[in-house]
Amino acid sequence: MFITYTEYPPNTKMVNGYNGPTSFASGYASVRLICLLPDGKTEMIIFREVVHLPGLLNLISQSQIMDKDVKVKLVNCYGLKLYNRHGKLIASAPQVDGLFVLDRVLHRSPELTKYTNIDNNHSCLVALQTTGHASRHDAEKRMLWHRRLAPVGLKALEIMPKVVADAQTMTRKCECESFIKCKVVRKPFTPVTSHASEPLQLVHLEIYGPLETAIGGGRYMLLFIDDATRHTVEYILKYVLEALEKLREWKALREEQLGKQVKRFRTDGGGEYTSKKFTQYLKSDGILKETTMPYSPQSNGVVERANLTIMQSVRCMLDDAGHSKQYWAFAVSVAVYLNNCTPTRSVVGNTLYEACHRRNPYLKPLRVFG
Repeated sequence: MFITYTEYPPNTKMVNGYNGPTSFASGYASVRLICLLPDGKTEMIIFREVVHLPGLLNLISQSQIMDKDVKVKLVNCYGLKLYNRHGKLIASAPQVDGLFVLDRVLHRSPELTKYTNIDNNHSCLVALQTTGHASRHDAEKRMLWHRRLAPVGLKALEIMPKVVADAQTMTRKCECESFIKCKVVRKPFTPVTSHASEPLQLVHLEIYGPLETAIGGGRYMLLFIDDATRHTVEYILKYVLEALEKLREWKALREEQLGKQVKRFRTDGGGEYTSKKFTQYLKSDGILKETTMPYSPQSNGVVERANLTIMQSVRCMLDDAGHSKQYWAFAVSVAVYLNNCTPTRSVVGNTLYEACHRRNPYLKPLRVFG
């Protein structure tokens, strides 16, 4: 790569290395690089008075070439492009294993006539040995496979070369802007809520649906969950407006059974819970209503998790029995019953039956728990 070469007197030019140690330079030279551009064309760059250090790598100082009116632009977080003072692209440097490697060819193209001079004035270091042909195509090929797979995760790409001949391995953290932007998730949600100490102190209320019309015409599932015992009661509704009637029915039944009064309801901000009739009914009975924040189902996690657990059980039962989705209402009743008969981490007892009995006080001793 040397065009000219001038030796230093022995042990006269000391240069500080990248990671601390110092060494003596052998000389300085003009270096010619033929860079490969993204469109397939080539551009010659001449580095003037480059310090020659025996070593393992050819290193170019980005800050020094920027001082020589070379503009360095980051492209898609995984490559650099270099422009001269007139705004012309003169080189590209894809990221390879954490380093930006100048993309160049090893031999001069015969049709190349123009070149760019960069006089570094002894401040740009080039070591004796070259790293070989730093291919822009390798880095772009990795990103191409990453984008073709829409995009697949890095762990999957590490396995791809074992099963696909031409697949590229992404060995470092992905810097794909679209991948990062589209897969961003919320921070973990830690609700600051207290667990009810006695039944009916706090009741979670949720309507799930609309679902496929069940046998009997039901399209919605209404759940009442006692926060203290996690006892769950379900109602199948044809219309959302039936929720208030079912609320009166459930409230009268539970208060009579337990001899206690309902203190609070917690719901989301759905219109069925904010209607005038619903609000007036709760006020007339002296019941407080808590409304969770919009677009944050985590703040109503007890009932949202119950929805997920029940519907997963419903899908499993229907698939195992070979029934159509029209039987989901029957499956919901079974799932809720079984859910009330099984222990949960939220309700602890000394024995399995005691844990279940606290959750469902009406549970009779079953042989399965004996």
